[in-house]
Formats: sequence, C-alpha cells, structure tokens
Amino acid sequence: MRIAMLSWESLHSIAVGGVAAHVTELAAALARKGHQIHVFTRRAFGQAGHDWTDDVHYHRCTYSPQSDFVDDINSMCRSMVDRVFEVEDMVGRFDIIHAHDWLTANAMIWIKQGRGHKCLFTVHSTEYARCGNAFPMGRSERIRCQERAGTYWADRMIAVSHATKDEITWMYEAPRWKTSVVYNGVSPQRFDQPTDPGADKRRYGIGPLDPTILFCGRLSWQKGPDILVEAIPPILRRHPSSRFVFAGDGDMRDALESRIRQLGVAHAVRFLGYRNGDELVRLYKLADVVCLPSRNEPFGIVVLEAWSAGKPVLASQNGGPAEYVRHEVNGLKIYPNPESVVWGVGRMFSDLDRARWMGRNGRKAVQERFTWDTITEQMLAVYQGLCPSSVMLPHRAADSVEVVIAPSSHEISWTGALEENSLAVIDDEGAYDPRILVQAKLHFGAVDLEGEVDDALAACKSFLARSGLHPQRQDHTLTIKGDWETVLAALKRCDHHMRRTRVCYRQPPSIEMVAVPGGASTNDLVCAAP
Repeated sequence: MRIAMLSWESLHSIAVGGVAAHVTELAAALARKGHQIHVFTRRAFGQAGHDWTDDVHYHRCTYSPQSDFVDDINSMCRSMVDRVFEVEDMVGRFDIIHAHDWLTANAMIWIKQGRGHKCLFTVHSTEYARCGNAFPMGRSERIRCQERAGTYWADRMIAVSHATKDEITWMYEAPRWKTSVVYNGVSPQRFDQPTDPGADKRRYGIGPLDPTILFCGRLSWQKGPDILVEAIPPILRRHPSSRFVFAGDGDMRDALESRIRQLGVAHAVRFLGYRNGDELVRLYKLADVVCLPSRNEPFGIVVLEAWSAGKPVLASQNGGPAEYVRHEVNGLKIYPNPESVVWGVGRMFSDLDRARWMGRNGRKAVQERFTWDTITEQMLAVYQGLCPSSVMLPHRAADSVEVVIAPSSHEISWTGALEENSLAVIDDEGAYDPRILVQAKLHFGAVDLEGEVDDALAACKSFLARSGLHPQRQDHTLTIKGDWETVLAALKRCDHHMRRTRVCYRQPPSIEMVAVPGGASTNDLVCAAP
C-alpha cells in the first residue's frame, strides 16, 4: 500500500513527545513489510525538505509561523496539504491518509475534501485528557473543535486504549464501530545496550546504592508530576537515601522546582529536562522504579520503555495502563494522589527482589504483546478494513511509465508548464526509489519576460530559497541541486507562484535536469503523467 502519514513530530524532524516515536517506529515497521510510507511533518532549521530514512520518505513542510498556537498549526496543515498533493502527483495516489492527533486533523480533512481519500485518524490523547480531565475555554475549546471535526470526517479512527476510545465516544458522539483500539509499541532491543547503573547514578550526583525513582514525561498537569513531588517528604522519612529523577520538561517545571525547595527536599531531587536517545536508556536502567502518577494517561508508552529496560512500574489507574499492567505481577496500580504513590514506593522498596521480578515480567510482556512488528500487524488489519481492495504489497510502477533517458546519461530536458510533467525513480523491478540527486538549471529568456529580467530572477531565486534550496545565478540561469523530489516540488511551487505575481513570464523557463555524479542510485529517471 502507499500510505501518507501526517504528524507534527517525528524522530527524524522535530520530536516533542510520544507521538514522535510512535509515528517513526510504525512507519519503519510498515516499510519493512514492503509498503511505501510517506511521513509529512514539520521542518527544523537546517533539515532537508525530503529524506529517505529506514525506507521511509520524510517530507518536511515549511510554512509561515503564527503567534497563536492553533493558527500556527493550521498554517502547518495548509503546507502539508500542498506537499501531499505535490508528492501524490509525482508518485501516484495514496491509498490511505493517516493523520495523528488533532494537530493534523485539518490537513486530513482538507485532503479528503479535495481528493476524496480514505482517511484514518489516530487519537493519541484527547484535549480533555491533556487538561487533566477538564474542559477549559479559550484555546482549549478551539482544539476540541478541531479534534471533534477530525473524528467526524475520518472514515475510521484508532484509539491507543479502550479508555481513550470511551472518551471520544462520549465526548464527540463517535460511533463505537468506527474506532479500533491499537496499542502503542516499543523496540525492546533498543534497551539491550550494556550500561553501568552505578556510574550513571554518580553522573547525576546519586549514590550507587541509593534507591531511585524515575519520572519520565511532560511536566504537565495531566502527567501528575506534582503528585509525585508531594509524596517525596513521606517517602524520605521512610527511605532517607531515596532519590527522585524527573526527565522531561513542561509548563509546570518552575512551580515544581519552587515547591521542592519549599518542602526542603531539593537534595534528593534531580530535574534533568527533556532527554532522549542513549541517555534516556541509561536513565531507565539506573532506576529501581518508574512512576506514572498521571491524572489521565491515554496509553503510557513510558510503561513499555520501563519494561523494556526490565524495570517495574507504578502506574495510575486512570487510563490505558490499567488495561495491561497486571497488579503485583509486572507492576503496581496506584491512584493519582500522593498517599497512593507513597504506598506504592514503600511496597517496591520493601522487597527489591520482588520488584526486579516484576520488571522481568514486564520485559516478557513487551516481547509477547508490544513489539512494533506485532502492533503493525494490527494496524494493517485496520488498513485492510478501510481499503479492502488495496493490494497489501509494495506498489509497482504503472505499465504506462515511459523511460525517456538511459541510465548512462541521466538527463532530462523539457520546456513547458511544470505541472505537465512529473518525475519518478524506478528500479529494475519497478519499485519507487528516491535515492538520486539532481541538478536543475532554469534558463530565462529575456524575450519571454513581461517585466525586468532581474526582478523575475530575484523573485524566482527567493521563492526557491524558501524551499530549503540554494539557487545560484549566472546571467539568465538559476541552478539548484537536491534530491529529485524536493527539486521538482520546489520548481512546481515556484511556477505557480510566478504565475500569481505581476513579475511573470509569458512562457515557462526551459529546464534541464541532470543526475549529480556520485549519487546513491544508478536508476533511470522516468517521465510520466500522474
């Protein structure tokens, strides 16, 4: 299948929270099973507009930022729609548009309205949950409206837990048949790297034998870090050498640090800010217990990460963890209040051998139920139900694709409107492959320009630069280099922009496309109508 995923974050663009890992791992697992996956996401400074990582296409969208957060997200969504249409015109129609959370709901809706696609909407968390089981007005109300619209326009939905499914059913009146539950996954092998917990503890000013509690997540009301903070004094009275590590950032951090000083327990607490990669793995492996005192936890990917590291969890009864954490077997279920946290920590520290046994059981649960290969099979079943006529195999090039150059020359030249041509890269078996760099030269003839040559060239150069390219000018020629998809998409956008401005040309510039020597592919460039 050819699938477009819409997400405001990924591990290969801008990472903010758990959705980044979910989208990245799911996309890679689907690609391993032979499907063509395109992830449309935001673009960080210095990143390329398009990359091919783990056999997944990452299309990073640029847009005009807005001061208001919701307006900014909608600006991003408009950019995503444009990029999806551009890529679709080049590589063929997507079988499914898969949007993640309210942040990309409008992009999904506009794509569906524009081209009639089948759409899937994954709800990782509701705004109600993010606000700690409350319905604030203002910006939160706008977010809920976009969230509701996403549940209405989607052909099918995925909830990350039955608790989340219940929320969207009663809040947004979504029919239950429309929503499937597919849990999050994890890559447990990522946590198999050898570490030295004692040395890692010393790095954070913690004694090698000090029992350590880890909180990993956003420092927000939803996640309940303040609940753990209030539990620290009574825990220290019973276990004076205990230490508490907070790995994460958020709007509550300043207030939490202030409260820690008021309680007089700053010596036992470490606020580390956002951590990821190998450092996050080391943090899990140095901990004795991982605590999730959330007021509302839609799924709790932290549980899976803790289990992958062989650690027991204290998990809130409110939300997804209550569905898969087995009390006294692979963790303890607690209520989101300080007294329950104190009880849970005391129970763990009173018998550390049993706590380690719970952690080992958690690792077994991950390997049996929560690997990405297992979760991807469940996701493919949802895809098949949404598009039963789609072939569950990699897409191949259409028989009508016309090879217009030989592998040895790698050159294309044409004159005409850019939208009349599109490029694809086809290997010997007919599979789409992006691994080719190209150089494009735009030749402007002075006779074809209605305005000043310099004005037209400057306008075109400026527009191409906003696509992340670096056009070079020589006389009446602009030269740009990049991967073939980014270059062609930028040329098409530039063509449309020039037609809308007063500085325009009577005829499009002639364009020469040449493969850059030393590129990663020796595949043919082909020209085909979308």
